[in-house]
Amino acid sequence: MTDNAAPQTIVSDEPFRLVAAAGGTGGHIFPAVAVVESLQELTHGRCSTIFLGSETRMETRLIPDLGYPYVSMPITGYRGLLSPSTWLLPWRVLRSVQIARAVIRRHRPHAVVVTGAYIAYPAGVAAALEGVPLIVLESNLNPGKSNTRLAKKATAIVVSFEKSRDYFPALLQPRIHVLGNPVRSRIDPHLDKTEARGRMGLKVDAPVVLVFGGSLGARRINDAIAASLQRLSTAPFYVLWQTGRDYVPPTNVPDNVRVMPFIDDMGAAYTLADLVVSRSGATTIAELGIMARPAILIPLGTASTNEQHKNADVVTATGAAIKMTDEDVADQLVNTMFAVMSNTEQRRTMSEAMGQFGKPHAARDAAQLVLDVSTWKEKR
Repeated sequence: MTDNAAPQTIVSDEPFRLVAAAGGTGGHIFPAVAVVESLQELTHGRCSTIFLGSETRMETRLIPDLGYPYVSMPITGYRGLLSPSTWLLPWRVLRSVQIARAVIRRHRPHAVVVTGAYIAYPAGVAAALEGVPLIVLESNLNPGKSNTRLAKKATAIVVSFEKSRDYFPALLQPRIHVLGNPVRSRIDPHLDKTEARGRMGLKVDAPVVLVFGGSLGARRINDAIAASLQRLSTAPFYVLWQTGRDYVPPTNVPDNVRVMPFIDDMGAAYTLADLVVSRSGATTIAELGIMARPAILIPLGTASTNEQHKNADVVTATGAAIKMTDEDVADQLVNTMFAVMSNTEQRRTMSEAMGQFGKPHAARDAAQLVLDVSTWKEKR
């Protein structure tokens, strides 16, 4: 489906039933939620979804808060040979597959959607064992370990970048759909700045730099901003600084810097931003593309398959962003912020380049694909 195609709505005598496995970070959770929300629209509110996730990560709170049934699994990530949790990993995988199969047998889904990381693996295996169509969503340029293993079991694979095809064997190419990374409808490029200021409670009308480290924050970015507060107090721009809930900022924050542990309304924050400083997770790249915002990208160096560096390289190759390593943040971040904010033409060209990555209908297109490859069409 192209970005301009009208969605195909479906009416059936029974609800569309889905199992979605997503967790760990917002980068895995929110694309799944975006697809589920689009499925609700396409099925006229007749989509019944159960989410699978971990026992301890953010999805245990976030998914129930959004109103979806949630079932936890004991699966955890690999933490190295010397970690006691690694000894239990085979049991955790087996038990998680058993839980996922039980949910599938009870809910009888027409499809299973997974978004990667260790949460995806037992759900994907369970879908294959139960004969349920499996849709793998890969947001990053290069697939993660779980999605790589599940790809051969998948009915369809959704990727964000055309270049992602290079990471899959020729046999799987017909199953790959380059639709973009699903983003929730709260990210609206048409939102008025005046309304956005009201929603953010921002009374000043000044250029804005939005700084955040993802849903969990980023220590290197936070420390660089905290160390430069005196200099930032003289900046001709306003700083919206999301720290993450576990970071304690200094008390001497200047008036033109607003500190927030978490930004619930990212759509409004992006609307106000003239420059974004962030990690280079797939969801962030997708949101920056939809909003066409220039960025300073600081990849997470500990990502398991180096995916954030590869995401950033794809974007910076077009001139849409400036890439900076964690090691350079302390010395270079604030200087680069001042330099970019003083160059209106540079920001304009960066914005135009970033807009090429915008796929605002990715969630709807992925939802339509889920319906198309599911078993639901057999029961219409």
